[in-house]
Amino acid sequence: MILLALSTSGRAASAALLKDGAPLAEATRDEGLTHSETILLLAADLLDQNGLAPRDIGVFAADVGPGSFTGVRIGVCAVNAMAAACGAPVVAVSSLAALREGISEEPGPVCTLLDARNGNAYAALFDKQACLMQPAAAIVAELLPTLPRGTLFVGDGAETYRDEILSAVPNARFAAPQRNLLTALPVARAAWRLFSAGETVREAMPLYLRPTQAERLYKEKK
Repeated sequence: MILLALSTSGRAASAALLKDGAPLAEATRDEGLTHSETILLLAADLLDQNGLAPRDIGVFAADVGPGSFTGVRIGVCAVNAMAAACGAPVVAVSSLAALREGISEEPGPVCTLLDARNGNAYAALFDKQACLMQPAAAIVAELLPTLPRGTLFVGDGAETYRDEILSAVPNARFAAPQRNLLTALPVARAAWRLFSAGETVREAMPLYLRPTQAERLYKEKK
């Protein structure tokens, strides 16, 4: 069984392939181009380089966010369209869960933290594979004092709010810097576990934890 995962919720556009749960290939572009310009070409090149056609894909995985509203929509729409064309199921993976998947087993809690600017973040808390705090929008200054001693932080929010974390969380730890960039391989790994457990959907939906800018402006105008 071949699984194709796309990730577009963050800075990088990324695609990854698994075969029977084992990593087959990954391609990532982080060059400042929009995801709409890169992700489909990236996926097509990845398939071609591995001698695969879209009909060979048995399951598709989408990084559904939270993250960039536009980026999430691009990836989710691309996965849904390809899955529908191929008659294949879809697995929806939170970007916060995928960041946790990129960390090897660590003793103690892991906080996945994505910067949402101006002191805001998206966060989730895990202990091994158990989710202690579901993905949520949070004010960083209010979130940090609630986290356990020795929490390991991963994600671009770990870099942005490093000083605040060190001040608020005793014995805070940080993942290696390269783990803070979300790519498709951990999305694929998380998706394979969900697929194996029968957790597929016909169509992925974006995970928006805050109103979009258009929604906020409309509300302010009213």
